[in-house]
Amino acid sequence: MRLIIDGFGKSISRRDNQIVIRENGDEVDYFLAKNLKQIVINGKGAITFDAIELLSDNNVDVIAIDWRGNIKYRLSSMEHNNVEIRKQQYYALNDDRSGYLAKKFIESKIKNQRSMLGTLSKSRGGVDFLSNQREKLNNLLKALDNIKIKPSQKIRSDIFGIEGMASHEYWLGFRYVVDDEYNFLKRSGRGAQDPVNAMLNYSYAILASEVLKSLHISGLDPYSGFLHSDRYARKSLVFDLMEEFRQQIVDKSVLKLINRGQIEKDDFELKDDKVFIKESCRKLLIKTILDKLNNDVTFDGVKTTYTNLIAIESKNIVDYLLFTRKYNTFYLRW
Repeated sequence: MRLIIDGFGKSISRRDNQIVIRENGDEVDYFLAKNLKQIVINGKGAITFDAIELLSDNNVDVIAIDWRGNIKYRLSSMEHNNVEIRKQQYYALNDDRSGYLAKKFIESKIKNQRSMLGTLSKSRGGVDFLSNQREKLNNLLKALDNIKIKPSQKIRSDIFGIEGMASHEYWLGFRYVVDDEYNFLKRSGRGAQDPVNAMLNYSYAILASEVLKSLHISGLDPYSGFLHSDRYARKSLVFDLMEEFRQQIVDKSVLKLINRGQIEKDDFELKDDKVFIKESCRKLLIKTILDKLNNDVTFDGVKTTYTNLIAIESKNIVDYLLFTRKYNTFYLRW
């Protein structure tokens, strides 16, 4: 179970093996700590030392997300005690293992982009434009496959070159099915200037928190990536693994909210030439993404949740680094 604490005047405390939620001093709910997976805080309040200890003992993540979707802090249990995992992670940066994984992350991303466009085309009766965009991604997958595996630092620019072209074609297809009233012209990062990018950015931050948790539990260093290069304070490996899950978890969810009319232009406001999500919409967005993480998905013949699948992929990275076991990337066909 994931618990969302939003608004102001909330507090988190402990009573025996329970986590108690209060608002302005009055108890509003309580949960057994063992039944919680994560607490997402989106507001102002307090948490007691006893509650932190209980949550840590039960491996419950606590993350705080600001109104922009940035992760402000994260409380977690102690790190994995197998130092060999991180040693092999660092060694791999200088050998072909890093290039292999870097290619795999982008292979998965492009396949999921292709799947997304195929789903959109099929749901709209086989739109030629979307089919053509999908075919372009097929060609780029072939180009990616032709890149010879070397240490990632030697092929990173080639991989990102193909990833950039694939993303350009994908977002053109994505834009095709978004109503013009949202003014979604292209994908942008921080400082969104349209509602769609604002929702994507916020939702990716929630996904990042789940990936960060899975990497932490697996014993990997989230700051040392294979695809994304090292940069001060950047969780490069989080961005690496996120590439496999952006489309199926976030992009589909955002598009569904738009197409079903659950989101309106009034849910956003413009400040200093940037678009911000109002509180009611943020709550809906958080709930939608967290629900998606709990949804069932079948991959490699196994039915599981997206949360478990992210954890499986984190463990698969470890197994590849330690035992050179084949890394099976996640992607859905349609």
